[in-house]
Amino acid sequence: MKKFFYPSSMVVFGVADNPRNLAKNILSNCKNMGFSGKLYAVGKKPGTVHGLNIVDNPNDLPKGIDLAVILVPARYVTETIEVCGKKEIRRVIISTGGFRELGDESSDIEKDLLFAARKYDIRFIGPNCIGIICTDSKICTPFTPMQYARFKKGTASLIVQSGGVTTQSAYHFSDEHIGFSKIISAGNKLNITELDLIKYLIDDKDTEQIHLYLESIEDGRELIRLAKSSNKPVIIFKSNVSHAASQIAKSHTAALSNNDKIVGGAFKQAGIIRAKNIQDLTIAARALKLPPLKGNRLVAISLSGGFSVILGDACESYGFECPALPRELMEKIEDFRRGGVIRMSNPMDFGDIHDIKALVFTLERCLALNYIDGLILSFMYEPEMAKMFGDGIGSPEQILRFFKKICQDTNKPIALSFFSVREYIEEFKRINTFPVFNDSVESVRAMWMLREYWRLRKG
Repeated sequence: MKKFFYPSSMVVFGVADNPRNLAKNILSNCKNMGFSGKLYAVGKKPGTVHGLNIVDNPNDLPKGIDLAVILVPARYVTETIEVCGKKEIRRVIISTGGFRELGDESSDIEKDLLFAARKYDIRFIGPNCIGIICTDSKICTPFTPMQYARFKKGTASLIVQSGGVTTQSAYHFSDEHIGFSKIISAGNKLNITELDLIKYLIDDKDTEQIHLYLESIEDGRELIRLAKSSNKPVIIFKSNVSHAASQIAKSHTAALSNNDKIVGGAFKQAGIIRAKNIQDLTIAARALKLPPLKGNRLVAISLSGGFSVILGDACESYGFECPALPRELMEKIEDFRRGGVIRMSNPMDFGDIHDIKALVFTLERCLALNYIDGLILSFMYEPEMAKMFGDGIGSPEQILRFFKKICQDTNKPIALSFFSVREYIEEFKRINTFPVFNDSVESVRAMWMLREYWRLRKG
C-alpha cells in the first residue's frame, strides 16, 4: 500500500498533447507540487507534455514502475491493466468513470477488469476517482489543475468517496490551517475499499486522525472492528441518507445507501465521531488535539455579556452543565471588577474586568476545581486591547502558548474562540500551536465532539 503514497516512479496512461486532455494535468500537478520521482506519459500519439515525451508504445516502458494512473475510456481500461501487469506495475489508480455508477452493476467490462487485476496481483484504487494527494511525497493525481500552493501539511488524513469532495476537503482543511497528510479519493471502491485504507492509515506514522466521507459502507462489521482497534480517532461524514440523495449517489459513485439509524448506532458502538459536513470534520480535527473531556461540567467565560448568553444556550443544547462555582471564588474574581456592576456567575460575563491577571487567576482556579471538566472561553482580541489589559496580554503566539500550557498542566481542555475582526482570528488559526475555533458556538460543538469521543472510547 505504501507505494500508492510514496512511489519512486509513476506512469500516466491517456496523455495527449491537447489543451483539452485531462491526463496531462496529473503530470503537471505532480511536477508543480514538487514530486521528485520519475514520471512517464503514455498516449496514442507521440508528442511532448510538460517537458515529457509521450510514449506511444507501452512496450517501450521500463519494467517495475511503482504506480500507474489510468485515464482512458472505460472500454480500454482492462487492456491497460494487462499492460501494467506485463510491465510488473502492481499499484494502479483508475480515474476513468463509466462503470457500475452507470447502472449495470455486473457489467462485463467490470468483470474483465477484476479478472485482469487478479491475474497480475494488481491492487487498484477506483475506478471513477481522482486518486491521491500526499503532502509528504508531493504526489498529486487529480486530473483537474490544482491550486497546490494552498495545501498545508498536517496530521489528519482523509478517505473520500467523491472526487469533488476530495478537492474541496484538501482546500478546506488547508484554508482552516489544519492541513492534511494524505487524501485519498476512493471512487467506486471496486478493489481497494475504505477498510484497506483505514488499515494503512492506522499504522501510518504521519497520520494522527482518520477522517472519512462515505456515501456507502461495504462491510460495516469490519469497519466497526477497525475503528475499535484504532488508537487514532476515526471521524466519519456519512451522506446518502435520504431517498433523493440515494438516487444521485448511485449514479455518482455507485454508492448504495445504508440504514441511517443502524449506521448511527454502529458508529457509537465503535467510538466513531459522526460529522455533519466538511466543516464539522475540521471542528473535530481541532477538538481532538485538546486533552480529554471526562464529563459534562464546564465553566463558560466571555468578555461580552451577549456572548455569555450565547455560550449558556449552546452549552445547554449540547447537554453540558455550567454548575455554580464556590461563592468564595466568585467574590475574589469580583474584586477585579472596575465598575462593580456585574455579578459573576457561570456562564461568566467578564465584560467589567480588564485585567489579564484576573483572567489567568480565573482560568487556573476554575480548572483546579475537581468537579469542573473543562472550560470554554470566548475572548475579545485586537492589538489595541493590550492597552486596556496592560503589557501582560502578550502577542498572539504568547497567548496561545499560555493556553496550551494551562491545558497541559491541568490535563483539562479549553475550547478557545475570539470575537474580533476576521483577519485577527485567522492569524491565531494560522499560528496553529493551540486550537482556535471560529466562534463561540463552534467551540461548544467542539467540546461536544471531544466529550463524545472519550465517552464512547471509555464505553
